[in-house]
Amino acid sequence: MPDQQTFCCCCYTGQSTADSGSTTNTNKQAPPPPQCSYNVTTIVSGFRIDMMTSSTPGNYIIIITDKGRNEFSGTSYEIKQLKPCTEYELSVAYRDNAGNETLCNSTQSKMNTTEMNETDIKEGSCMHGYVCYQSDWDISSSLSTSNNIPAQPCKSSNTELCIKPDYNDTCTDLTTTFTSGDCANTFSLTKSITVADFLDPNKIIQKPPTGLPAKIERELPERCTNLTVVYTCQDELGDIKNESELEPFTHYNCTGHIKNNNVPINRTTDIEFMIDCDLTITTESNATMTSIDLTWTTTSQDCPVLPGLPKLSYDCSCVPPSKHTPSADKSQTGGMCRFTELDPFTMYKCKVQPKYNYEEVASPSPVTEFQTEPGKPEDIPHVEWSNPEHNVVRVSCTYGKRFNGPQKEYIAHLYYNGVHQEKKTSPGLHNCKFEFKDLSYLTEYEVKVFAFNGHHYSNPKIITVTTSYNSKALIGCLVVFIIVFVALVVVVYKIYIPWRKKSRNDVNDDMMLEQTAIYVNVPQHQHRREDKR
Repeated sequence: MPDQQTFCCCCYTGQSTADSGSTTNTNKQAPPPPQCSYNVTTIVSGFRIDMMTSSTPGNYIIIITDKGRNEFSGTSYEIKQLKPCTEYELSVAYRDNAGNETLCNSTQSKMNTTEMNETDIKEGSCMHGYVCYQSDWDISSSLSTSNNIPAQPCKSSNTELCIKPDYNDTCTDLTTTFTSGDCANTFSLTKSITVADFLDPNKIIQKPPTGLPAKIERELPERCTNLTVVYTCQDELGDIKNESELEPFTHYNCTGHIKNNNVPINRTTDIEFMIDCDLTITTESNATMTSIDLTWTTTSQDCPVLPGLPKLSYDCSCVPPSKHTPSADKSQTGGMCRFTELDPFTMYKCKVQPKYNYEEVASPSPVTEFQTEPGKPEDIPHVEWSNPEHNVVRVSCTYGKRFNGPQKEYIAHLYYNGVHQEKKTSPGLHNCKFEFKDLSYLTEYEVKVFAFNGHHYSNPKIITVTTSYNSKALIGCLVVFIIVFVALVVVVYKIYIPWRKKSRNDVNDDMMLEQTAIYVNVPQHQHRREDKR
């Protein structure tokens, strides 16, 4: 047949007759054709093939097939590990040295194996955690299990087949049914799948706790009603705690000790986890000019035991940061932080960060923006003034300070002798400029300059300013003075000239008389001088 393959050879040695004579035939003759025939008998798990004594000694090939499929070939005359109650086709062929094959004669070309009995099956043990059966029969197609899991060959023995029980087969009986090929007889073997022999701890499904009180969920075999797992857990510092003592936000490595009917068995299981409580922080605020009261409330769906967590605390913070660490009134379920010495009319972004055992845990509260109320503007540091005209005063200032409010405006008030005269307004951060016109000449005034933010005024910056003389009036006076002066000069001149002339004439007459008197009558001159005295 084309699909048959030869896997094994067998050798048959008969009584040789070629060397029985004492003389040698020098004439070479062709050897007779090979003669071979055989008988087949059934044995346990197979057949025995016996070659007839008349068969030619040499190599023989035994071919056995099950319904056209090559099942077995071997080097011995006993062929085992066949299927029970199965019809096989057999053939034996002689193979000469040249590789030529000659089929042997037999009336037994088809044979049936015998039935398989329960005594032919023995329990094996080649694979731990498996149910194994050993037999000289080929039982690969003769067994079926109650869990419908196919058997697999044993890794160390070709006479064993093993079945892996399912996880939920633990604490039940696994029934394996054996059939004998075309025969009707069947039998079953039952194996108890015990916890001690078959429970695989790695198959235990464990779910870490997601809240408090902590509870490690485990899925044990459905039928193992008396099976329990007791956990002991170790934290990062090496402290041992029971399951009911576990804390949140702590890494644990837990070992589960398996007990059956409260009796420990030599099985453990491991799990690592950390309980992250779902902290929800809700904040409220109350802001003043220089402070913020930040109040929060903490809730948790998974960890409703927040009041019983003394290691839970909170930190409050704002950006920009406050000048001092906020004073806090807080508990496990919430609290209040007061930020003081803040800047007025400033936007602050604040949050609350939960901590457990002084380490930041979970997520902080959503960042909330708060604005402090408007405050007093900072004082104006410097004010300058000038006289663009003699009765005009111009005032200006530079201001790099905080207005602490929504508006940015400068206001200037003019006073004379304490009496308010005029008010000027100049809006804009860089627009601190004022001009007071039509003032009195050569007069001293007082100016007060304020920064205003729509709610509050800064402290005033007070300066004293003065106006100059009236140049036009002065020029007019000078002109009048000059005219009057010129007129006076002219009048005086006109009066003085005639008087001068007369005076000169009088002097000339006197001189003439005196000269005459000197030379004519001296005593009279002396008498005149005495009269003048």
